[in-house]
Amino acid sequence: MVGALSTGCADDVAPAVRVGDSIEISNDDLLAEVAEWAGSPTLLEQLQVATAQGDGEGSYSTSFVDFLLTNRITFELHNAQFTELGLELTDQERAEVRSGLFPDPAVSAMVFEELSGSYGERLVADVARQFAVTEAMADTYQTWQVEALAGTDIDVNPRYGSWDPQGASVAPPSGPRPAPGTGLLAEL
Repeated sequence: MVGALSTGCADDVAPAVRVGDSIEISNDDLLAEVAEWAGSPTLLEQLQVATAQGDGEGSYSTSFVDFLLTNRITFELHNAQFTELGLELTDQERAEVRSGLFPDPAVSAMVFEELSGSYGERLVADVARQFAVTEAMADTYQTWQVEALAGTDIDVNPRYGSWDPQGASVAPPSGPRPAPGTGLLAEL
């Protein structure tokens, strides 16, 4: 389980993830997104997330954080492809996502009531860009997606795990890391 993720070792200043040469997701940005999702029981229920809660008070489960980090990486790859294709979002596309995020419009509305306004808009834009890329690429989309998820240099901060290109997801960390200055080599 990921302990109070907002705290970490002082030497761990790496971002949560680097995607390619130009995309970085900071630990603060990741934790803000985690808090948004954790604050939306409807969103968690609709996506069949069993729990966001970690073992300790104020912590999140590793599987939940890795699920969100995988989603964020996927969104960022789609956002970059959206730009590469020269696409633009329309108000109509945003409205369709806002009302149709889930099959039941009342459920979609509830999700957006539970999220902050700014994060809700970010989620709408991310999902709408993903749909736009899928539609614009048509038959070539599946090949692009596989290549993007497996072929892009994705560097996950070890506190969250590592990128598994075959599974196209963040794999959990293998276990606790020793604190800086401890262990066998610290005495040398």
